[in-house]
Amino acid sequence: MKIKTLLLALSAAVLLGACVNVPKAPELNISLPVAGTEEVWVSADHKGHPVLVAVMASYCGWCKRSLAALETANSEFKDKGVEVIGIYVDEDEDAVKQIIKDYNLKSTILYKGGQTAQDLMVQGFPHIMLFDKDHDLVRLWSGYSDTLADQYRKEINKVLD
Repeated sequence: MKIKTLLLALSAAVLLGACVNVPKAPELNISLPVAGTEEVWVSADHKGHPVLVAVMASYCGWCKRSLAALETANSEFKDKGVEVIGIYVDEDEDAVKQIIKDYNLKSTILYKGGQTAQDLMVQGFPHIMLFDKDHDLVRLWSGYSDTLADQYRKEINKVLD
């Protein structure tokens, strides 16, 4: 009797699990202004290149701490065709330009990314995503870690292989 009950419960769990709607992975569909320029960065123009995207806010202390890892990824992989993009949810370009200046950023930094953050299902900052050359999501990081640079390096190398 116990085995029948267990099998029935297991069958019900499998059936219910099959009915759960799993959210679709976010798509890389970005068209945002580049801070400090008149340019607009459009993700479709970079198809064929892996893209590391960090969604941040100018007021976020953890985001500021993660900038060094982002810049390391940019310097190590830019010549290999990897796009490293910082997206700030801020509407105020001056606040973003000040961060670029204060942290001597060389990565491409976009702003006015509030709607993009929603589209990418961002729930906290920093929120970092690695998309492969077909712009399919392959890795997601949420929050800060002292090992981000090493983690980026490892995952980007996998995408490039």
